[in-house]
Amino acid sequence: MSKLLYLILIFAFLVVGFVFGAINQQLTDVHFLVVKLQLRVVDIAIIFLITGVVLGLLIAAWLSMARRTKNWFKPTAEKT
Repeated sequence: MSKLLYLILIFAFLVVGFVFGAINQQLTDVHFLVVKLQLRVVDIAIIFLITGVVLGLLIAAWLSMARRTKNWFKPTAEKT
């Protein structure tokens, strides 16, 4: 049941994304430090979405690895 709910949710997000992409076709200027680009609004939204997903995955992986390797370098108490 939960897999079906996830599939419906993913499908709904895809439909909303396609509608957003179809509506926002106008061009806008994007000014970086030394570069000026002319991109569609939907392209800018996709760039920021992908950047956010990648940063979120990198931070989650880093925190997970830090949690798993927390006690690797601590010296163990020797039994005498």
